[in-house]
Amino acid sequence: MTIRSRLILILSVLVIFLLGIEMLGLFGMSNAIDGLKTVYHNRAIPLKQVAEIESLLLRNRIAITAALMMPTPETIRKKTAVVDQDIETMTRIWQAYMTTYLGAEEKELAAQFAQDRDKFITEGIIPAATALRKNEIGEAYRILIEKVRPLYTPVDASIKALVKLQLDEISREYDREQSRYETIRNILIASIAIALVLAALISVVLSDAIFRPLENVVTIARGVAVGDFMQEIEVRSNDEIGQLMQALKEMRDSLVDTIGQIRDSEAHTRALLSNLIDGVASIDERGVIKTFNPAAERIFGYAGSEIIGHDVNLLFPKPRPAWDRDADYFRKYLEAGKSKALGVTSEVIGLRKGGTMFPMDLAVVEMQGGERRMFVAIVRDISERKMVEEQKARLMDELESANEELRNFAHVVSHDLKAPLRAIGALADWLSTDYADKFDVEGKEHMRLLVSRVHRMSNLIDGILQYSRVGRVREALVELDLNQVVLEVIDLLSPPANITIRVENPLPRIIAEPTRIQQIFQNLLSNAINYMDKPQGEIRIACCVEGEQWKFSIADNGPGIEARHFERIFQLFQTLAPRDRIESTGVGLALVKKIVEMYGGQIWVDSKTGEGSTFFFTLPKIAANINSDKGIET
Repeated sequence: MTIRSRLILILSVLVIFLLGIEMLGLFGMSNAIDGLKTVYHNRAIPLKQVAEIESLLLRNRIAITAALMMPTPETIRKKTAVVDQDIETMTRIWQAYMTTYLGAEEKELAAQFAQDRDKFITEGIIPAATALRKNEIGEAYRILIEKVRPLYTPVDASIKALVKLQLDEISREYDREQSRYETIRNILIASIAIALVLAALISVVLSDAIFRPLENVVTIARGVAVGDFMQEIEVRSNDEIGQLMQALKEMRDSLVDTIGQIRDSEAHTRALLSNLIDGVASIDERGVIKTFNPAAERIFGYAGSEIIGHDVNLLFPKPRPAWDRDADYFRKYLEAGKSKALGVTSEVIGLRKGGTMFPMDLAVVEMQGGERRMFVAIVRDISERKMVEEQKARLMDELESANEELRNFAHVVSHDLKAPLRAIGALADWLSTDYADKFDVEGKEHMRLLVSRVHRMSNLIDGILQYSRVGRVREALVELDLNQVVLEVIDLLSPPANITIRVENPLPRIIAEPTRIQQIFQNLLSNAINYMDKPQGEIRIACCVEGEQWKFSIADNGPGIEARHFERIFQLFQTLAPRDRIESTGVGLALVKKIVEMYGGQIWVDSKTGEGSTFFFTLPKIAANINSDKGIET
């Protein structure tokens, strides 16, 4: 039989025994509780009912006597009411009492009491109360003396006998239940003693059958742990202890095989380290180099036989103020107890055999080997990478310088171009005014075109400047109420009376640059107004939530745009109508596109020729939606 089977058998017997004791205890306690319930329901409750009836009878007698002592109408009324109420209560209690368990003797006493009580009430209490209500004080007094007092004596005697009988029954039943409880308690105490003896016997059996063989197994396992692989391991049984011993023997044999594999693995690891492109060196806790792979020999210029056994600081420059953080790296680690850079790659300065310094990446990993601490340093020469980074930084500086020159050029060109333009515009206005009577129709048209093109050139220069500043000149970000922004733009544009602009739903609040957002709405609304070809123009502004962005739309019922021009209109200096018919620089939509994309949004158009156009654009939902309740109409 296996140890498991023996344990299961012993535990099963013990569990069955304990369950039997528990069932016996529960059965005995259940009987004791039932006995106490019987005492309570069959004896205590009837005793309480009899006591209540006795109290009510006595209170009736006292009430009649009190009414005769102070025969005022109020006193008579109250006392007789008490008598009526008590009689009704006695009747109800007595009916309940008669439904309880009654022995033969108790039934006989109850019948006698019922007869005496009924006579006391019907011949004494009720007639006395009736006489009091009629204000026949003398008659009531006579009934009290001749009836109530004499009739109360047998009632009192019979109820006392009934109470005494109930008390005697309670005492007997309580003694009987007490005796039963003591018997059950003694049985349980004896069962516990038996269980303790069984537990002691089981512990002795387990000690001989399990614990001593296990101690032998532990001794053998400790021998294997310290490297004693030659000790004899005998398997003497087929139970769990025997199986454990067999497993220990197999483990010993497996360890012997594993040690051989580890030795082979060490040879493989040495071969792997020899072919790594990164330099790898192992250093002990004193900073002495123990191993140096071929890549490290190539990086530092030392042969392994030259550097192994020497201090690791030979691979770093001598301490200088600029390199103090890297010099004596391992010594500082040992003094501090732990380095924050341990295991993290950092850039340091290395020193080759010939004295040449070079930049390298260094990562150090600590290995615990018993009480000894070892470090593995992995190094990589980053001279080429640093050269590339320096070249990249130089190119970035040159690019920044070129951008700065372009920005300055834009300002200079703007200033140098607008000065003669202003002069040309002033001269053209002067000629148009002072020599108006000397120009024919063709001359006047030429002067008009000259003035309009001067204004167009000025607007074009302003548009180019605005376009160049987007993303470069930044304003402070503030919370904007787009409802207010749109109202201000509409007021600035002053649309003709035949054009209605309506905000169809409340616009949100966002965090953005005020001027940039105003430029978006101003350019889109201005285009819709300028290109309107209908007698009654309608422009609708709307907004909705689309994921993490606000989606805006500005729709009009103008001439519309052909699908082949959808991409072209967002390009710089592109217009669809002749500039002499509709004044335009071709910068507005390109400026809007640049601003929207700067905020991480998109802009596109949907249009049908003759039916109108709808420009859509999105802006990130930076701030919470704080809307008004109504739209805006202008």
